[in-house]
Amino acid sequence: MAEALFVDTEARPDALIGRVLHKLCRFFAICAGIMLILMALMSLTSIVGRSLFDKPILGDYELVQMMSAVAVTLSLPFCQMIRGHIIVDFFTTGLPRKVNRVFDILASLILAVAAFAFSWRIGIGMFDLRENGDASMLLNVPTWWGYAPMVLSFFLLGCAALYTAWVDFTGARA
Repeated sequence: MAEALFVDTEARPDALIGRVLHKLCRFFAICAGIMLILMALMSLTSIVGRSLFDKPILGDYELVQMMSAVAVTLSLPFCQMIRGHIIVDFFTTGLPRKVNRVFDILASLILAVAAFAFSWRIGIGMFDLRENGDASMLLNVPTWWGYAPMVLSFFLLGCAALYTAWVDFTGARA
């Protein structure tokens, strides 16, 4: 039962590919955290400016929308690497460990397929937005700028999911 609550926060993969993926996923997560801090500071500045000086930050809602989507996707690969995703194990709690391991492998493989598909489709959308010159309403920030890190994040998520499936398949996970 305690294993269901397991989050491998100190995962240090032995294989070179695992170490590289772990460091890259961690870097993306740190960037997400920095982005969230910047969003909070920008929102605070805008609220104070609006309240005290009647001078909010122009386009703060546009920036928060774009930065929120990017921050969430940047954090997904690291969440997969440390196995921090929510697992609903209501039906699998009483099953043997090997069966649960098979389910973990299947879930990681399905996540990998979905992540690569999202990366591919978001990439296509990004190029369409770039070609069309789509931009935000107030700041005229090109919309595709927010899509570029999301394409990379979903691709990295797919790689992390494949890696975790491989680790589970080989039994290298403690």
